[in-house]
Amino acid sequence: MLLRAFAKINLDLRVLGRRSDGYHEIRTILQTIDWFDEIRVDPADSFSFSASQGPQTSDNLVVRAVREFERVAGLKVSARIHLAKNIPAAAGLGGGSADAAVVLLGLQRFCGRELSPRELLGALRNLGSDVPFFAVGGQAVGIGRGDEVIPVADDASYWIIVAESGISIPTIEAYSWLTDQAISNSIEGFCAHFLSSSGSEEWINSFEAPVFRRFPELANIKGELLKSGAYHAAMTGSGSAVFGRYRTRAQATQAAQDLSKTLSVRLIKPLPRFEYFQRMIEE
Repeated sequence: MLLRAFAKINLDLRVLGRRSDGYHEIRTILQTIDWFDEIRVDPADSFSFSASQGPQTSDNLVVRAVREFERVAGLKVSARIHLAKNIPAAAGLGGGSADAAVVLLGLQRFCGRELSPRELLGALRNLGSDVPFFAVGGQAVGIGRGDEVIPVADDASYWIIVAESGISIPTIEAYSWLTDQAISNSIEGFCAHFLSSSGSEEWINSFEAPVFRRFPELANIKGELLKSGAYHAAMTGSGSAVFGRYRTRAQATQAAQDLSKTLSVRLIKPLPRFEYFQRMIEE
C-alpha cells in the first residue's frame, strides 16, 4: 500500500487566547495542497519503521500513529513502513500531522479493522491538535485547539507559490512569542487586532508579527511574493514557510521563475477534498 500525506497551508490563522486546559483557542482556515510525503506499507511478520529523514524511533508521529491504532483497534500491526519525507519539517505545512493521520486511515484498510467515527476522532486528537484536519482535507475551518474541523466548500481556482527559508520554528516556541507578559492574553485583547483600521476583515496570521520580528527575512519573502503579483501572501501556521496566491497559472508560473533566482520556491495547486481522498491511498 502506498499512502500520500499531503501538506496544508493556513489561509487565515487567529490565536484568540489561552484556554483553561493550557492550550490556545484558535480560528483557522486550512487548505490541503498538492505536495506530499510518501509512506510505503508492506506486509511483514512484525512492525518495523524507517524514514528518509527525521526520527526513526517512537518519537516519530508515524510510529505514534501505529501505536495509537493498535491501542484503539485492539490488535498488533504487522507491517514494514517506510516514510519518504518531501515536506519540510517545522515549516507550518503540517507534514508530520499529515503522516500520522494518513497512516491511521490507511491501517484501517491494511488491517481490515475499521474504527468507529468516535474511535477515529479520539485517536486523531490524541496524536495532535491539527491531525484531525487531515481526515477531512480540502478547505475547512478549524476551531477550539484546531482539532474541531468543519469542512467548507472547496475553492481550487487559484495557484500557490510556497517559499521555503530553511528556518525551523518549533510550534511550542512560536506560541511562547505571541504576547509579552504585560499584555493581556484574553480573547478580547486578541480580537482587537483582527480588524483593520477601516473596520473590514483582513487575512491574518497571528504568528506573523512575533515571528517576523525574530526573522525579518520571512517578512521580506512575503513582500517579494506580493510584489510578484500575489493577491494574498502569508506565513503558514507558526512558520516558517510563506505562500502567495495567484489568480492564474500564467501569472504564478512567471512569478515562480522570477522568484526562483533568489528564493527556494515551489509552484503548487490547492487540493480539493475529492481529489485528496482519491489520491491518498493506492493499493
